[in-house]
Amino acid sequence: MTPRNAYRLAVKAVALLAALWIAVAVGFAAQAWWRLPDLSAWHRIGLQAEFSASRADAPTTFAAYLDQEARLFAELQRRVYDDPAAADRWPYGRYTPGSPVARLALGGSGNRSSVTKAAAPRGAVLLLHGLSDAPYSLRAVGRALHERGFDVVALRLPGHGTAPAALTRVTWQDWDAAVAIAARHAASLAGHGKAFYIAGYSTGAPLALLYALKAIEDPSLPMPKRLLLFSPAIGVSEFAVMTRAAETLSFVPGLEKAGWLDVLPEYDPFKYNSFPVNAAHQIWRLTRELDARMRSAASAGKLDRMPMITAFQSMVDSTVNAADVVWRLFLRLPARGHELVVFDVNREEFLAGLIAPGPRDAFDKFAGAPALPFRLAIIGNRSAATTEVVERVREAGQRDIATTELGLQWPDQVLSLGHLAVPMPVDDPLYGLTPAAHDDGQRFTLGGEAPRGEIGALVVPLGSLARLRSNPFFAVIVGRLDQAVHADTR
Repeated sequence: MTPRNAYRLAVKAVALLAALWIAVAVGFAAQAWWRLPDLSAWHRIGLQAEFSASRADAPTTFAAYLDQEARLFAELQRRVYDDPAAADRWPYGRYTPGSPVARLALGGSGNRSSVTKAAAPRGAVLLLHGLSDAPYSLRAVGRALHERGFDVVALRLPGHGTAPAALTRVTWQDWDAAVAIAARHAASLAGHGKAFYIAGYSTGAPLALLYALKAIEDPSLPMPKRLLLFSPAIGVSEFAVMTRAAETLSFVPGLEKAGWLDVLPEYDPFKYNSFPVNAAHQIWRLTRELDARMRSAASAGKLDRMPMITAFQSMVDSTVNAADVVWRLFLRLPARGHELVVFDVNREEFLAGLIAPGPRDAFDKFAGAPALPFRLAIIGNRSAATTEVVERVREAGQRDIATTELGLQWPDQVLSLGHLAVPMPVDDPLYGLTPAAHDDGQRFTLGGEAPRGEIGALVVPLGSLARLRSNPFFAVIVGRLDQAVHADTR
């Protein structure tokens, strides 16, 4: 091929890619304009007091981070709740002043970073929540560890806990920088010789893993003794790479909705329902960064220096690619006591024809796999004839399966766990199947009976309200926490 022909081919390739980019941008902007409702103030207002790693005056200590966060929530109050033109009017809106949802969102520490000290500390744990979530999502895990003598540091990741608009500006580097600040603080509370854990849910899991990989290379970063991962977002669809193209035209007046994948009513006090394109792009970039660092550490033979890892994953997960937890994480790790706990689908006989083939195939692959370098535990039905649940365990390097009675069973009408359910007990006041009262006596709940009606009757999909938000087998997680604390604090 002559240089002239090579040049022409390159020009054509660039033109084709540019045309594809423009087509995606125009198509996405058009469907967003037609499909999504108008944006509200909480989709537009950029809060100036939010943490940004790129700012010269960014906090470098956890105390300073908390001070800035206090200013952030004061700004949210002033610019949204106290402004009649910005605040919501729906009686159960998160941004409606005085509503039950607003009282939950603004009261307590569910949306804020916090420190809970133990009377006689045996260690410390840092809690990292998921994308669009808040520290509340790991509330029960933190409480269980606090009851076992751990100081608990809950970090509100930048962009969260305030208004969905904050996720249009945040970067994964902001999250990463905040994690380092909070980890240093948690490790300092643990002190020398005591256990330091990091617990990560969803997006919090790759952030915890990325931090540990950096700590291998950087002695100034305290290395955790153990990582506890819940519904870890190790793999995200490669389609997410197109999200940057999708929001290309969002700066054009009238096309701002092109920057959003979903615009929904905000009725959850601790989770955004609306979801911007940038959030999807940042989790994709985070998982790519983690994958690259995992490959590099594996090539250098350094993965044996990773902390002990215990992960909890639902066999069915519509948010992340559950198989990547095995292929991109556990199968790369040297055999040294890591464990994956998988919550299976309900395999009652009468449901057999209704369960999608994917979970069944995944279970068969697990059960028939050769000896694995990690401990695998599957929580599921004793048999198709019963709702009773047992634990089936394959030790690392073994193919034999040991079965243990749990004294648990599937609740009525529950088909499976899922991404949201894993770290939440069934008595959680907001998300539980059998919710207790909130601390202030409120009875507002999102985890109980789901409304029934015709498709299209609501502005949110009926399926989103029927999605399980709590874990009837949370006792399994508590049992693993007991084992970890006993092993690490003797």
